[in-house]
Amino acid sequence: MAYNEKAILKDVNKKPVPQYWNPETQQFEVIESKDGMLRVIMVDSQGREIQTQNLVDQIAAKLDELIQVVSE
Repeated sequence: MAYNEKAILKDVNKKPVPQYWNPETQQFEVIESKDGMLRVIMVDSQGREIQTQNLVDQIAAKLDELIQVVSE
């Protein structure tokens, strides 16, 4: 059965809970958090964790370069 043929999960007040579709079990499953915060770990095509701070630093450096070019 496909995800669009199943009802999403709801809490005791009938409100949707954070969830994802698990294609292996063919079920929606609750996403649990740590200390009340949802977290995401990005991985590359090899399954290695992507360090988001590195991405932020690279973007910031490029923005600084662009600001210099525009300011000249």
